Amino acid sequence: MLHTRTRSHITFLTAPVLEAIPGVVHAFSTRRPDPDDGFAAVAGMDGWPAVRLRQIHSDRVHWVAGGRLPDAPLEGDAAGTALPGVALGVRTADCVPVLIADRAGTVVAAAHAGWRGTAAGVVRRTVDRMASEWGVAAADLAAAVGPHIGVCCMEVGEDVVDRFDQPEVFVRRSEWPRPHLDLAAANRAQLVAAGVPADRVEVSTLCTRCRPDLFHSYRRDGKGAGRMLSLIGRAP
Repeated sequence: MLHTRTRSHITFLTAPVLEAIPGVVHAFSTRRPDPDDGFAAVAGMDGWPAVRLRQIHSDRVHWVAGGRLPDAPLEGDAAGTALPGVALGVRTADCVPVLIADRAGTVVAAAHAGWRGTAAGVVRRTVDRMASEWGVAAADLAAAVGPHIGVCCMEVGEDVVDRFDQPEVFVRRSEWPRPHLDLAAANRAQLVAAGVPADRVEVSTLCTRCRPDLFHSYRRDGKGAGRMLSLIGRAP
């Protein structure tokens, strides 16, 4: 369960499993107010350079190493780094933001997982790369799944079902004309299957579509919907 906090009139959420890691700073924004209006400072990342992603609903993961940070957004849906004082962020408005860190606080990652990215296994790929290429064992990771559209509102077609190798994450009820996708269950299962301990995966139960007081939602508000910002980084 994520904690809701308010600071300088900005409401945001944090995950105890990540708060417990020394040197890791993170936060999930809400819509109150616009997350670009001082959110990084409130989250504890004031003045940090940010790595931006041009999200394309893929399984593409970037590693941000030393030297000059990229000026242009990186095309993909996840990024990781061991650099201190660098903010990694993803923007969502129903899709799933996932923030990951190792227990020693030496490596952090942020992932954006809509249904396409989830079907492609972007979160699983992020963990696999952290283990195989970045030298961090999956068993030493902790992850937080932020606010997203809940299974209550995530109606999909059979074509979406066919894109997944996780049939158990679809819920069918007599009152629902079509199946509903449980994005939280899908991403949590991918994290655990990749080796992250189940007791170190925290999942928000807040539905972005059901809570217009707290969140933007593409399914509720259409193309004019705003975006929430989820950030993670290592303290300098």
